[in-house]
Amino acid sequence: MSNNQSFSRKYSSLLILMSLLVFATLLACQAVPTLSPPTEPPSIPTFIPTTPTSEPEPAATSTATTAPPVYVLNGQTVLPEALANLINQLNLPQPQSLANEVVFSFEFNKPDPIGNWVYALVAPFPTVTDVVSSNWLVTLWQGQPEGEINRLLVSEDDLPALTSVLGEPGETVLTLPKEDLLESAWTTQHTWAIIPFEEIQPRWKVLSIDEQSPIHKAFDSNQYALTVPISLIVADAEPNELPPGLQDLRFSNLDSSKITTVMLTGVTALVRATAVGMDERGVLVPGEHLAPIMQEVDILHISNEVPFAEECPAHTAGNYLRFCSPADYMELLRYIGTDIVELTGDHFQDYGEESMLYTLDLYTQAAIPYYGGGKDIIDARKPVKLEVNGNKFAFIGCNAKDPSFARASESSTGAYHCEMDYMAHTVRSLRDEGYLPIATFQHEEVYTWSPVHAIERDFKLVADAGAIIASGSQAHVPHYAEFYEGSFLHYGLGNLFFDQKGIQPNTDIGFLDRHVFYEGRYLGVELIPIWFIDKVQPRLMTPEEKADTLGVMFDTMRMWWKDEDNQPVRPDWK
Repeated sequence: MSNNQSFSRKYSSLLILMSLLVFATLLACQAVPTLSPPTEPPSIPTFIPTTPTSEPEPAATSTATTAPPVYVLNGQTVLPEALANLINQLNLPQPQSLANEVVFSFEFNKPDPIGNWVYALVAPFPTVTDVVSSNWLVTLWQGQPEGEINRLLVSEDDLPALTSVLGEPGETVLTLPKEDLLESAWTTQHTWAIIPFEEIQPRWKVLSIDEQSPIHKAFDSNQYALTVPISLIVADAEPNELPPGLQDLRFSNLDSSKITTVMLTGVTALVRATAVGMDERGVLVPGEHLAPIMQEVDILHISNEVPFAEECPAHTAGNYLRFCSPADYMELLRYIGTDIVELTGDHFQDYGEESMLYTLDLYTQAAIPYYGGGKDIIDARKPVKLEVNGNKFAFIGCNAKDPSFARASESSTGAYHCEMDYMAHTVRSLRDEGYLPIATFQHEEVYTWSPVHAIERDFKLVADAGAIIASGSQAHVPHYAEFYEGSFLHYGLGNLFFDQKGIQPNTDIGFLDRHVFYEGRYLGVELIPIWFIDKVQPRLMTPEEKADTLGVMFDTMRMWWKDEDNQPVRPDWK
């Protein structure tokens, strides 16, 4: 190779090397960052760290501080069964040990009550005693009985509430299942019970305590020994702050405005010696002693057997049997508070159709409904429907004697003669309509405590059809009473206003039956015996007279009493 060729190759290699160096320098200059701020913000990384930060997220902080409180019931207190059932129906939240839980509880006989639970001292119905003192009851409860009654029965659910007002129970207090209390009291001597108001039923007799009774219209729960105050205790809060869900709950088992009292009475006939006394001493005299107790009931029933007549002859004290009353005697019926009149009596048609129509007009003008008699058979046999304090009643009645006493027909005025198939059918229909049927009868008259078989037969027929009460308006001597298939049957109440004092044994006495209803239920009856001062005026019996009369009544009931299987029983009540 020549020297010129060698130089030429070296020169070319040098040129290539220098070119590469220049190119590299230019590239290096483009990679140097500028000092001017970027025109676009840096992008936000999408990476989510797996390690939690030391500070809580803002949303989590807001949720923790604004979570509403959850009210949780502390269920350690044993409540009366009915109250516990009401609360259980609310499905209140269950404890979850959360930070926002607020615990509340119910306690008895504490300050600031939100309600109360009312109890009743009860005995088997055929009990003579009517009233006791609160001191006597507390002594019996605490194990130191004074008198024949030496045992009190209560339900386990009610023991804590009663202990809060009566003190620690002694050996005289026995707890039984609720369903066993009635039978046990009825079959065990010297044994009474304490039950919640809502468990009162007709076979119990409710006794007054210091003259206060929860089945009376004038009941004052604040003056009653068996009123148990209920307080709400909320943790870290003022009492009486009702948790959500409880604001509309009524914390009491008794609303006295829902009680309805119905008083049924016996024979009224404002004639003969009674009428002579009214003319001489004043029209209102027969009712003077009974008016207060009659006026305070919601529905007062009077069975007035006698028509009013525009030209009624002057009365004498003889033994005649064709009756009428002058129109001004209506003032007595208004005075005692008559709300409904029964016209099944034997003497309604004694003065003919004109006087019967005149009588119906007087009742209509006085706004007193009538039944059991009328302008025709349709009018006479129709029931009277009443609704008082939320309780619905239907009165129906008839005369079961010979048809000559009751001649109402399609074309004639009079009393309604009993057609028992119709009576039973009507009673069933009334029950289906939601009414409490009360059937009253003018029936066979006997001057003994025990009625004849025909009376029992007809009373039980309407009871089987659904009558709550069957009552006899015909008897001039009181008859015994009994419970039958859930109904109360009093076969005869004796006279109310009639001049039969002294003519037969026991025509000097009679009964007012005060029946008590609550929220569509029949709670029972109070038997109120009366004594005739003379042929004009009855009065309430003294406690001693009442005890004697009830003793005879209950002794007669013992002779005829039947159990639930309709078998004779003769329990030894005290």
